[in-house]
Amino acid sequence: MTGSWRDSPLVRIVGSAASWFLFSLSFTLLYLVTFVVMALGGSCASGGPYDIAVQCPDNVTLFAPLSIFGGLIAVGISIALAQGFGTPLTTWAWPVLFVGLGTAFLAAFIFGQDIVGLIIGAFFVLMGLTPLVLELRGSPQRVFLGQFAPNGAQYYEGENARRSLMSPRAPNPDTAILPSAGSWILSLGIAVIAVFAGYLTALAWFS
Repeated sequence: MTGSWRDSPLVRIVGSAASWFLFSLSFTLLYLVTFVVMALGGSCASGGPYDIAVQCPDNVTLFAPLSIFGGLIAVGISIALAQGFGTPLTTWAWPVLFVGLGTAFLAAFIFGQDIVGLIIGAFFVLMGLTPLVLELRGSPQRVFLGQFAPNGAQYYEGENARRSLMSPRAPNPDTAILPSAGSWILSLGIAVIAVFAGYLTALAWFS
């Protein structure tokens, strides 16, 4: 049957872990690149026929594009393989990206009194938190646990749960199951361990 291999519990678990690892790796690299560029005055360049005032370090040139594409691929892995199991990267990717980068710009304002950093940072934080708040209103459980068990069964989310932009499927079908403590430990544990592993890998790779 077409796509049946993706429906196995192992594929969903590996997909969730792989997507969070790659996203954490990519975001950490992008965050480090942002700080390096800001330390250089906010801009740098490399290559081309013109004289370059500020040369980008090699790690910035390498990791800036890789981190962006890596983050997009991570979200794709979550959609294609995790399929709603585990802490949903599709829900968290946007808030983490914009709130995270927003804090970098706010730090530039705090330590350098750069008013542009304050404006951009505040705007980024607002952009990041708005969709997260909307998802939390749809179902706080879904935001942290995910909507499906490893075997594909849909979780019961409570009578107040409703559809959201990232989870358009109707909540609480007749076949819905109650999540157990083990369900929470598995979903959150995978995300936390994968994020930490991606973070450490990014630090080692960037240096």
